[in-house]
Amino acid sequence: MRELDCSCCESAIDHCHGTLVVHSTRRTECTEDGCVDLDYTRHAFVVDCGDVAGGCPCAEPDVARRRA
Repeated sequence: MRELDCSCCESAIDHCHGTLVVHSTRRTECTEDGCVDLDYTRHAFVVDCGDVAGGCPCAEPDVARRRA
């Protein structure tokens, strides 16, 4: 989605306005609907899933220990 006040959009730089969420398994997902390229360099904001409001089941200590 093109933002009117986004300099990257104006410059036609490949980027995403969503936040990249990185799970403990290193799987990634984006908060922007329609984002198909989950490369870190396309996203200005990258967070661990445990930092997302409400948390994430894969960030719970019990799950991480079972997978280790």
